Amino acid sequence: MASIPKVMRAQLEQAFQNKGLEGCQGVLQSALDEWKRTQMNVAVIGLSGTGKSSLINAFLDLDSDDERTAVVSGCNETAEEIQSYKHPKNEKLVFADLPGVGTPEFPKESYLQATGVDEYDFFLVTSSRFDENDRWLAEEVKKRNKRLFCVRTRIGDVLTDKEAKSGSRDEEQLGKEKEPSTEDEPQQTDTERSDPASPSDIKIFVIDSYESLTQYDFPALCHEFIGDFPECKQEALLLTVRAQSKPMVDRKVECLRSRTWKAAGLSGAGALVPLPGTSFVFDVGILLHEMKFYFEQVGLDRESLRRLARTTGADVGRLTAVVTDAYGVDVASLDLRSFVDHLSVLGVSAAVFQAESAAEAAVSLALPVVGQALAASMSYLTTRWMLAKILDRMHVVADEVIDVATKCRDA
Repeated sequence: MASIPKVMRAQLEQAFQNKGLEGCQGVLQSALDEWKRTQMNVAVIGLSGTGKSSLINAFLDLDSDDERTAVVSGCNETAEEIQSYKHPKNEKLVFADLPGVGTPEFPKESYLQATGVDEYDFFLVTSSRFDENDRWLAEEVKKRNKRLFCVRTRIGDVLTDKEAKSGSRDEEQLGKEKEPSTEDEPQQTDTERSDPASPSDIKIFVIDSYESLTQYDFPALCHEFIGDFPECKQEALLLTVRAQSKPMVDRKVECLRSRTWKAAGLSGAGALVPLPGTSFVFDVGILLHEMKFYFEQVGLDRESLRRLARTTGADVGRLTAVVTDAYGVDVASLDLRSFVDHLSVLGVSAAVFQAESAAEAAVSLALPVVGQALAASMSYLTTRWMLAKILDRMHVVADEVIDVATKCRDA
């Protein structure tokens, strides 16, 4: 079990000296919500017609008919036409549609200043071929200790009609589209051409339309995009984007697990309130809130299931049935009263929870000073244990949902 970080421990001690219990609760709640305040700016760069809008919409997780989607631009690109798009679930994540390097309106000499490149945390270049201008941009990004990926969109248009319609993967052909070649290789067709200008450390991904995202590299793109994002902002990005693959679910679960001590800390602080029953109500509220947060984060809520069904071709009813069979209750609709009654289906023993809460109250009343400290410790440990159990159960169910969706896609 991980210990409380030294920086956080110092903040809690200072908060307790200044404002007592209320100050500690404020620090812990602020730590839980920090990801919501973290600004993330992503530049999506490319000429018109290279799939920038499709890529942005994929990351925004919006349907094609949603009025908030990025609009396909025309042939002319000017500074006035640079648009920014906020993620619908977290407005702090912003994708900016930037023009490609080397156009008459955006020559290489003034490109960095004209587009405000230094404002962005990460760069995604959409291109059918990585050229010298893209290589120059990659070097400039590298100088700033930031990362750049190359993304080829609409791969279905490059593959044969049969492959595109069936969704089958021609691994040899996809490999040609993703691996840089050397300049002295024989002339290739447009379909086979790679990237002689691409630096060896540039990662290249191929994706298709929204409906076909899970067929190609979009899940891998999301996974590595988060992994290569500035470390101080990775949690915010991870908790914003939707889980659509097992590696993404694994990463989310790991992140959520690292946050359990903060929620448990709130529980421990609640146990210090010398009023009978207060700790029990406080604990249930914390567990209920975190449980619903986990449920959505690992992709078990209705909207996540609907979108997974759309991108894999699975029947949403089959995906919903996996969740329903696992829990036997609409987890998202549970309230304070019904939550305790359904603890067992969430992977937690209701008897253990109730016994611990009763023990807390007895110890706190019998030993007014020392007892409160013991009750706080008991509440912290029990809440953290229960959150881990709930998260473990959801991890298993989320994997089962993705297994079903993947089988439908590959059928």
